[in-house]
Amino acid sequence: MLTAAWATITLALSLQTPAPPPAPDPASWPDDKPFTQLLPNLLQDFKGLASKDNGVIATFGSIVTAAVHPSDDNAAAWAENAGDSSLASLGNVIGDGWFQAGGAIATYAVGKLAHEPKVTHVGSDLVRGQLLNALLTSAIKVTVDRTRPSGGHYSFPSGHSSATFTSAAVLESHFGWKVGAPAYAVGAFVSWCRVRDNAHWVSDTIAGATLGIIVGETVTRGHRQRDWHVVPTKTQGGFAVYVTRTK
Repeated sequence: MLTAAWATITLALSLQTPAPPPAPDPASWPDDKPFTQLLPNLLQDFKGLASKDNGVIATFGSIVTAAVHPSDDNAAAWAENAGDSSLASLGNVIGDGWFQAGGAIATYAVGKLAHEPKVTHVGSDLVRGQLLNALLTSAIKVTVDRTRPSGGHYSFPSGHSSATFTSAAVLESHFGWKVGAPAYAVGAFVSWCRVRDNAHWVSDTIAGATLGIIVGETVTRGHRQRDWHVVPTKTQGGFAVYVTRTK
């Protein structure tokens, strides 16, 4: 059930390839009005999910999710025997959807109050990302309804992982790897905490991270000139993925 549902999502992301909008001048990033234009933005972001880049991310994420799936039981047994962890509790707070959404709204508000268009736009993308991620994560959780290691419902994918990786992908898209690397490290820490707290299987967190990256890439696509390009290419007997740097 889990593999089939995730494969369906991967296929759906690969069906269309909408042309990305031209990247605006970073010095004059627009205000996307994430609240007053909530529905139009959400519709645009849903349409933007169907792209080759997202298909590549979903495919590799699915492969890794399937690869770590056999280790789920061992990781859950380790977490249960290890007992409670205050460090894991910290990660659970940082990765909570409300915490991530609150940080996104705060970033947007600071940008508006300080009259800083760049900060406002980043905050707008963070807000849009968290909204899209919450809707997608919730829909997949209900559809798959995987039992948690602790016995609860809606384990797949990890919402904490998807929320933090959404923020990380947005930040990396705007500021590059100097900001993206530590942001992704936070996402990895939160994912570890969810496994350590016996709230998720390892494969849940990999799927959540994959979904978060897809969402972050979707809401920021075309908002800046990318230094790196991922290009899937068909080859004789299979396919290859070329990663190129433009500057």
